[in-house]
Amino acid sequence: MPLVDLTAPAGVTTEITDYQAGLRYTSADKVRFKYGQAEKIGGWVKRNATNNNPMQGVPRNIFPHRDTDGRKMILFGTSTHVYTEYANVMYDVTPYRTDPVNLTNPFATGGSGTNTVTVTDASNTIARTSPASRIVITTVNGGASSVTVNGITISAGEYLATYVTNTTYTLTAVTTGATPGNISGTSSGAGPGGGAVVLRYLVSNGPEDGLTGYGFGTGLWGSSSWGTARTTGTGVVLSPRVWTMDAWGEDVVASIGGGEDTIYYFDISAFVTAKDTTPSALDYRGTTLAYYVTAVGGDASAIPTKVGVVLVSTPDRHIVVFGSNPEGGTTYDRMTVRWCSQESLSEWNTAITNTAGSVRLGTGTNIESASKARGQMVLWTDVDMYGMQFTGPPFTFSFQQLGEASGTISKNSPSMIEGASYWMGVDNFYVFDGAVKTLKCPVLNHVFNSFNQTQREKVFSAEIIEFNEIWWFYPSEGQTEVDKYVIYNYIDNTWSIGSLARTAWHDAGIYENPTAADLNGYSYKQEFGNNDESGAMTASIETGFFTGDQAGNSIYFVDKIIPDTTFVGTGTKQLSFTLKSKLYPSTATTAKSSTVLDTTGKVNMRARGRSFQAGYSSNTLNMGWRLGTWRMQANQDGLR
Repeated sequence: MPLVDLTAPAGVTTEITDYQAGLRYTSADKVRFKYGQAEKIGGWVKRNATNNNPMQGVPRNIFPHRDTDGRKMILFGTSTHVYTEYANVMYDVTPYRTDPVNLTNPFATGGSGTNTVTVTDASNTIARTSPASRIVITTVNGGASSVTVNGITISAGEYLATYVTNTTYTLTAVTTGATPGNISGTSSGAGPGGGAVVLRYLVSNGPEDGLTGYGFGTGLWGSSSWGTARTTGTGVVLSPRVWTMDAWGEDVVASIGGGEDTIYYFDISAFVTAKDTTPSALDYRGTTLAYYVTAVGGDASAIPTKVGVVLVSTPDRHIVVFGSNPEGGTTYDRMTVRWCSQESLSEWNTAITNTAGSVRLGTGTNIESASKARGQMVLWTDVDMYGMQFTGPPFTFSFQQLGEASGTISKNSPSMIEGASYWMGVDNFYVFDGAVKTLKCPVLNHVFNSFNQTQREKVFSAEIIEFNEIWWFYPSEGQTEVDKYVIYNYIDNTWSIGSLARTAWHDAGIYENPTAADLNGYSYKQEFGNNDESGAMTASIETGFFTGDQAGNSIYFVDKIIPDTTFVGTGTKQLSFTLKSKLYPSTATTAKSSTVLDTTGKVNMRARGRSFQAGYSSNTLNMGWRLGTWRMQANQDGLR
């Protein structure tokens, strides 16, 4: 009996029927393609820093960094916090968004027997967030660490500040972290107190999820009656909190984006000094760039107060913001690009003696993303793509429109690899390698026909250079969080699909393995071992229905499978093989399965049909695999 090849070509296709696909892969999970063959992806374990102490908020930015002495660390930006992982310990370095605020007798207690403490601050800018944003009370009662007001003792430390009015908020002590607050006792009567109090507001919490706003200015004019609240129709997608970070020498500049706030600054040497001085109670947080510049004796008056994405142009060293309040203005402009003078943190206003400047882009309504590419920076509006290249005086930077109708779907969608830019658009995948091109994607409808557009800002790309891959993680239809991925191998031009819940990713480089994070605040060492954390990882891949002859005229009888698989790892080397058969596309399927070991020479398996489907899966600890050239013994047959 002749042998029939069961080896499918690399790549998954979902755009055609199983019968059209034939001997091509049509579904996969936790499987990539390497050397032209299907292979189980690498496993993952939790990083030690978050194993027993997960981050608060949802992490959507990971920034590995190294200081000038070679010390490694990772900054994580979540919806509520900023953390630094250093020496396997996680530190809360969420930045202050205000200078120290001096108040007199700001604490008010409630009626007798209550323990509510209300703060009055005429310049209060606490946002109505859930969970509540935070403040840090530095000192009370003229420099003391605690004060008693009407029977309630309030200690210096960190608190949740729940909005009450434009001038008041209530306090809830944060009992964890380096500087926990504390409120004890009950009120003996209402009244103010506290003496001279110094406090600082931390960066306001951001939303975990995207949502659609239907307020004034959305939709078409006259689409409904005046004064009627909208609940459906065309709205504005409001984005979840997504930080951007970049290195300024050994320090880090950052932004929460969206024009909500200014630039933040993390002085890494100050962080390391504070960590070494008080490791159990780290006394360091980031600050606004303006506060840092002022503290070192500079003039911070020109620093933008509302910015979008922030990057450092290299090697010329200009801090650039994509989206900013214009020079001399206070209103955020989504299409304005501004840059500081070379090697400066404070010179943002244009002058004949510096290289600061700004440009307003001509097309689009919002700068969605920006990334550093080879020899230039690349930025995406909601519709177009631009290049920004350093040219030196007098204009400093030149701008060129690189592509039309090719905007990115999210801030973290683009990836830069080997001089090319890859990104996910609103309905397609693109590459720029001198010209914008649409990537031919055989799983396009699988992705975009089951996609939650409201949560599209959560889409992010993940580079795995070791395997020549770009992964795009996205939330599928009906899901508020990322649960799916699509893989593109940019060398072999192959695609794969699957499910994995991650919220952020950064490739190996400073650290040996890629780093990822999930919704629950855990960080992971990816491509490590073969397991799903500490359990077995389920991986599978399946072909379409292929026929024994080209036209599918004949019925075939199969009686033998000859496997060929490379196994790795210390676990039991086994793979589950399933062969399905049917006579016609719409008739019932018959399935036969067998466990294949590394010592299996052949599998005696009988099946009869006009078409067949091959499936491979595993769920074994400490074991990985790559398919080779599988064959089956088959001969023409007839119906009995």
